[in-house]
Amino acid sequence: MLLKLFKYVWRSVTRQKARSVLTVVGIATAMFLFCFIEGLQSGVRQATENEATQNVLIVYQKSRFCPSTSNIPERYATQIAEIPGVKSVLPVKIFVNNCRASLDSVTFRGVPERTFTDGEREIQLVDGSIDDFAKKTDGALVGRALAERRGLKPGDRFKVGEVDVGVAGIYLSDVPGEENVAYSHLEFLQRARGVDSIGRVTQFELEIEDAEKSDEIIAKIDEMFKSDEIQTSTKSHKAFISAATGDLLGLVKFTRWLGLICVLVVLGLTANTVYVMVQDRVKEHAVLQTLGFPGYYLFGMVIGESLVLSIGGGLLGTAAAALILRYGNLGLGAEGVQIAFMLTPGVVVAGMAAAAVTGVLAGVMPAIQSAVAPIVDSLRKV
Repeated sequence: MLLKLFKYVWRSVTRQKARSVLTVVGIATAMFLFCFIEGLQSGVRQATENEATQNVLIVYQKSRFCPSTSNIPERYATQIAEIPGVKSVLPVKIFVNNCRASLDSVTFRGVPERTFTDGEREIQLVDGSIDDFAKKTDGALVGRALAERRGLKPGDRFKVGEVDVGVAGIYLSDVPGEENVAYSHLEFLQRARGVDSIGRVTQFELEIEDAEKSDEIIAKIDEMFKSDEIQTSTKSHKAFISAATGDLLGLVKFTRWLGLICVLVVLGLTANTVYVMVQDRVKEHAVLQTLGFPGYYLFGMVIGESLVLSIGGGLLGTAAAALILRYGNLGLGAEGVQIAFMLTPGVVVAGMAAAAVTGVLAGVMPAIQSAVAPIVDSLRKV
């Protein structure tokens, strides 16, 4: 019975091929935008709630608004490391090609050579070697997303602004956005751009033993340097991301409304098409009822037609979004913080669920109309 119903539904949908194709393409376009927005939302959630950064604190200059304005003495690291509960302190010098929100923001992080050579921080290389990085003062370890976006491989030269490095390796990261970052030697970046800033860093990245004691440690650090050369402002990794990308996150929240609009577009487009299809076959449906087909059969048939169109468009739009999110290596950067567009199972499920739900909702009214229409009145219509 179900197989016969599906065959009839398929024939009904393909009778007006041009209309059906245009409807599917319209639905696919709206669902592509919906999934793309969901990918951005997923990236924001991963960046702020990732478990790998729950025990990480960021120390930077008080009242800074861009990495280039934060200039902390490197000697602070020794004092911070002595605070109980602090496992490690990583001094970082940051250079970013664009401090404002950008889809092609490139962030350099200068770190001490021992960070990777002595295993202080683990890094998963997929190409190149740590030895090459250690041997070359201008060597850099480039994230996979950044390397693919810029077409880089080990041995290539990579220049952004006045910073010119040689690619020593390509790495992967479990932290979203991290693969859009290039790591270089701390001293190299301190001397880059014709400025000697030896002994000065942009920020410190702290790993602490217990995330529940983060407030206590934050208070101790900021109090320690309250009367020193440069005052500090310490935040959790999540709070740091939120503060650095405040305007950007506001824009991201607004995109939720765009996602809702996309769903409403799908609903309206599908409902209009199904309604026209039902009107074109009023007399045909009356004949089916005369032959003994019950109203619920006609109801299911119309809902099936709506679902075929919406799910077909959903599959096409979701697949297109998935391909771009997976291979486009897209990300938003602001103030040296990178947010990656994430392709997760949740994004795919959300796209297909939205298509299916809107397909059912769009077909309900035309289906009810078809199921309860009087046979005599329907037969009189031409």
